[in-house]
Amino acid sequence: MNLRCPVCHSQNSLEAYVSDEAGLELLVTLAETGPLFKPLVHYLGLFRSPTRALKNTRSLALVKEVLELEADPHQLAVAMHQTVEAIHNKRQAGDDRPLKNHNYLKQVLATVAITPPSTSQPVADPLGLNKLKTSSKRAHAIHALTKWMEETDFNWLRLCIGSGFATLIGLCREGAPAADTITITAGLWEAYLIDKKVTIAEVDSHRIEEAFKRLLNETDKWPEPKDLYARLPRRPERDQINHDLSDDDREKGKEFFRNMQK
Repeated sequence: MNLRCPVCHSQNSLEAYVSDEAGLELLVTLAETGPLFKPLVHYLGLFRSPTRALKNTRSLALVKEVLELEADPHQLAVAMHQTVEAIHNKRQAGDDRPLKNHNYLKQVLATVAITPPSTSQPVADPLGLNKLKTSSKRAHAIHALTKWMEETDFNWLRLCIGSGFATLIGLCREGAPAADTITITAGLWEAYLIDKKVTIAEVDSHRIEEAFKRLLNETDKWPEPKDLYARLPRRPERDQINHDLSDDDREKGKEFFRNMQK
């Protein structure tokens, strides 16, 4: 019995899949995912190179990583559906690079994880998850943000801004930028924070995350960069340098400057 792999599009016999340890585990794992089966299969296809098949070991590892994400299965299915839709649009524009990790999915998941499941979807038809009507505007905005972050290899400041924006988009805040201007807005926020010297990754990344959390709890409209800056926690105090000098050290210092004047 021959099977056609929906991920790599290769044909092989069922016996071959079963005899391959990774292939067998992949089939079993996918079969046990229930309503996540179809979204997972389509999502795995995003990791396949146009010229190379996706190995069973790689597919299995990717499936396990997705299933380990802390997310409601319904919301995870929606996030994968939106990710597939956005990446397909990207490939139609000429960019056929395969995904390398789950960063894109996590960004999309951040917008649906806080959105209640649609009550219009029949509960008795869980396999219909792949047919859910999703917001193309939100998907396009997330796609644009991710591309904006990739322009500089996901530098920490853009990642912080992009994550915060993704959550705000998911909340549908009033006055949110359109999908075609979201990166312009993000760039203005980036320039504003750099101008305010919020540029130390080890310290400021946590401050920005906390400021976005405060924005979510305190505002109902799309904020300005100054609103975020006003909610930044104070930087931790640095250890003070002990300026107490001995009389001997003071005399050495005076002697040093006297020699410089000769």
